[in-house]
Amino acid sequence: MKKTFTYLLASLLCLCGCKENDHIDYTLNDRVYFYETEQFLAVTNIVREMNYSFSLKPSSLMQDTVKVTVRVMGRTADHDRHFKAVAVPESTTAQSPLHYEILDGIIPKGHYDGYLPVLLKRTADTKDHSVTLYLQIIDNEEFTTGNPDAIHFRLSWADMLMQPAHWPYYFGKYSTNKYRFAIDVLGLTDWPQATRFDNGSQPGVYTAAQLQLFASQLNEAYQEYRKTHDPIYVDDNAEEKEEIYYAPNT
Repeated sequence: MKKTFTYLLASLLCLCGCKENDHIDYTLNDRVYFYETEQFLAVTNIVREMNYSFSLKPSSLMQDTVKVTVRVMGRTADHDRHFKAVAVPESTTAQSPLHYEILDGIIPKGHYDGYLPVLLKRTADTKDHSVTLYLQIIDNEEFTTGNPDAIHFRLSWADMLMQPAHWPYYFGKYSTNKYRFAIDVLGLTDWPQATRFDNGSQPGVYTAAQLQLFASQLNEAYQEYRKTHDPIYVDDNAEEKEEIYYAPNT
């Protein structure tokens, strides 16, 4: 009991001895983290990587800017704010400035969401293999980094076909040959899926029923193709070759 009384007395003396203008500032800097998402049915999923293919672009396009979405943990501001990111060397195969340039990220005034622009370059060596840039957001004057699990993002690109951001579940397992055939038949390169709560149709966004119909169209088109052509395999290099087919789990 005596020890407890002594502790309380010391605490009161400390509080009384503090000047009125003495205070502790608990204000934290706003934080920024990657917030790239995709929709599947009614679920919004956070994605940590993105593929980009120059082969889907005009041959005259030698560089393009990809904008990776970020979000602020904190407040909006009455002015544009900037943040920075760097490459993580041990997880990056792309070379700067040959393959890419990381530009300053921006959070527009009055917004919680912004983006990190990365300039990707079309080079001869990416015609037969992809390169990867593993990004990390770093502290600057306006922001500190957010959740450690959300300050990294992987960008991969090549001048050849790569899996699109929205490969439909209804098309089954992805392969480059399946993707190329789907492009040829449908004239589409990506298939974002609408949620069940979406009202009305949006250009370039497809319902589950539409995606299932696309899968049926592709299988019918392949049956017609096989009447006059050799097989198209899921993987040309596989020991046991399997012809392409569009259905879940295939």
